[in-house]
Amino acid sequence: MKDPVIIFGGDGYIGWPLALHLAWRTERDVVIVDNLVTRRLVESAGSDSLVPIGSPSSRMLAYERASGKGNLTFVRADARDPKEVDWVISKYQPESVVHLAQQRSAPFSMIDQEHALYTELNNIATNLNIVFSMTRHVPGAHLLKMGTMGEYGTPNIEITEGPVEIRRDGRRHRAMFPRAAQSWYHLSKVFDTYNVMLANKIHGLRATDVMQGVVYGSQTNEIVDESLSTRFDLDSVWGTIINKYVAQAVVYNKLLIYGKGRQTRGYLSLYDSIKCLSLLLDNPPAEGEYRVVNQIDETFDTLQLAKKVKAIAEEFGYRVGFEKVRNPRVESENHFYKVQRKVLPSLGFSRTRQIDDVIREIFQVVVKYKPRAMKMKALLAPSVTWAGRKKITSDSFQLPRDLTGWPASHELIELAKDQAAKVPS
Repeated sequence: MKDPVIIFGGDGYIGWPLALHLAWRTERDVVIVDNLVTRRLVESAGSDSLVPIGSPSSRMLAYERASGKGNLTFVRADARDPKEVDWVISKYQPESVVHLAQQRSAPFSMIDQEHALYTELNNIATNLNIVFSMTRHVPGAHLLKMGTMGEYGTPNIEITEGPVEIRRDGRRHRAMFPRAAQSWYHLSKVFDTYNVMLANKIHGLRATDVMQGVVYGSQTNEIVDESLSTRFDLDSVWGTIINKYVAQAVVYNKLLIYGKGRQTRGYLSLYDSIKCLSLLLDNPPAEGEYRVVNQIDETFDTLQLAKKVKAIAEEFGYRVGFEKVRNPRVESENHFYKVQRKVLPSLGFSRTRQIDDVIREIFQVVVKYKPRAMKMKALLAPSVTWAGRKKITSDSFQLPRDLTGWPASHELIELAKDQAAKVPS
């Protein structure tokens, strides 16, 4: 039997179905590590998962009943705490570590100064804690870190999978493809990338850095009943675009198109996200190798996606229109976008389901939970803008105080109070 796999962030949208998949198809132990903070952060934005999700203990029991196996374990721990991370990795001696334990929302990071600070400190700390503990306790293990295609931005050349060759004054140099993050969240992922690269250079850390596109859907093969559901976010802070479009079609009977709708990105279904991550775990890089993987399946602009959702909405009895709204983000709306993909095709990746079929599955879920979606109606419209003067803290999106456990955050709160006291009544 192989050594365990640890999934930090295994309670989340991708982490839970990945844990199910890995545990179900093998006899190896899969250890989920999570502090359940995403549930609380979503609640802080006034939202919730459209699909009700169980507690960790109820999920473990549901898995055991459905699979007849007991190889899935939940450990409640905070990856921001180096001692807790060290204890987990030392105890379980994993063969592979999947790192998903991060604040994953770009709009959340753009709310105000405090949310930007939380995002960057949280994401950098969790990443470094895992890296250092692995080099101490399991130096030959494989780190599979979740990055994002958003690190690259939208350059006017093809995005390479790994280094790019630079030529200048008759000389050549290979360097990591340039990064151009467009939110504080994406910038935190750039820091993570370079920290893992440095750990590889210094300690020989075996690592796969997954630059993942936008994921959509709510189902995988292992989600055989509602007790095994993963979370499904539809609001403008936490939801991804296709999931949000379907929710808008059902709730608003219209789709909100940001700007011109020509922003192009890479996409893949939740089925294929899990399939890709599993392939990468089954086929790790060589010892001491740092491997970059551009994990997307297809590219679309947002208007193309809206037209797909509109057409499928009619199958469910919804006549949907388009409403163009001011783009809350600061980004190019007409741009070149091409992505090199070599690693996953070389490992045998092929698409599990066509995008239209997955959109139909999403409609089935949203229609089923329409009364729950209607309660979150006001949250479907964009509520966070990138530009403009930012407050230190926001009254509309209050971060839970116990999550801001670093001195700088308390100083920010006191500064905000001092500034508020100086404002004439």
